[in-house]
Amino acid sequence: MEVGGFIDVNYSYNSNNPDNHVYRGTSVQPRTGEFSLNHAVAYIRRDAIPGKFSPLFEFAAQGGPAADALVAYEPNPGANGKFAGPEVWKHLSRANIGFRSRHGTEVVVGLQLSPVGIGVHWSPYNWNYTVTWQLNSVPYYLSGLKLAQTIRDKHQVQLWIVNGWQLLADNNKAPSVMLGYTFTPSDKFNLGEYVWIGPEQADMRPRAWRLFSDTQATYNTERFGVGALFDVGADPRTDLPLSPWQMWMNGAVFTRWRVLGKLRTWDMALRPEFFWDRDGRMFGVPQTLVSAAFTNNVRVFNNLLVRLEYRYDHSTSSTGFFYRGPAIMDGGPGLARDQHTIFFSVAGVFAHRFGGKRG
Repeated sequence: MEVGGFIDVNYSYNSNNPDNHVYRGTSVQPRTGEFSLNHAVAYIRRDAIPGKFSPLFEFAAQGGPAADALVAYEPNPGANGKFAGPEVWKHLSRANIGFRSRHGTEVVVGLQLSPVGIGVHWSPYNWNYTVTWQLNSVPYYLSGLKLAQTIRDKHQVQLWIVNGWQLLADNNKAPSVMLGYTFTPSDKFNLGEYVWIGPEQADMRPRAWRLFSDTQATYNTERFGVGALFDVGADPRTDLPLSPWQMWMNGAVFTRWRVLGKLRTWDMALRPEFFWDRDGRMFGVPQTLVSAAFTNNVRVFNNLLVRLEYRYDHSTSSTGFFYRGPAIMDGGPGLARDQHTIFFSVAGVFAHRFGGKRG
């Protein structure tokens, strides 16, 4: 059993100084130009005990601008949205229950962390403070059923049946399916492949299903870490004239190295990436986004993390993409093609395990 949580407070300076204080396109650090109680999380969970039948559960509550931004696109089902929607879901980060058998079979249902991409919505656990454009284009969470089977401790195959692409409620009458495979030969190396197939629009015919692939790999030691990912996806938009295929593709490289220390540590992380959004399916504008982030992570104490990050973003859209000054309307005039941002963050992180190895 483990209980824990964190509080992340930040200040960011954006060279475009948008009047709405919004860092466009991300739900992890959505505010800029102000001090922000960005994200607060508290959780309790029970993990599996190897070789034993183990009940599993996880519950996490959250608050802050990052929590609001995470569920901004949840649909409002029911009459006039009375029964569910962003206001209902935004304080739930994870809520699931299941079991793992002694032979490695795992069944979990509920609101779960998505395995797609490198990084999570909980920023203190990432190498860089901000996350990739890729991670902002894929599900941070999935709501539904996960079936997994571990084979010889190194291989795992997964079947996910979920409401949809980062949806607690569903936006149509059919679930989506994701298949996964991971190879973990040691605690230092992990390779994963995830394939998504399913309806993500009102048209549920197979010819309208979203197709998506995520390939990722990480190698991480105490002193050094490196990772890479590549995604490609396509939506046949039968809701548009001539049913065009809208495509996107992206890739990123992650590096981390320890500069000083064992208990009180100083790590640096560098991450370049690109995101080709050919038809604007993911971010609303046909463009290629190019970005680089350089982060200093200083762990002052075991529970106190101080971070300073510089990030540069560039959009190839001729009309711009990033908010600038009074230009805060998507698709409006005056948007910027570049932005430079500096983030300063202080995070308090807590985790405590108890109960030993008893079942």
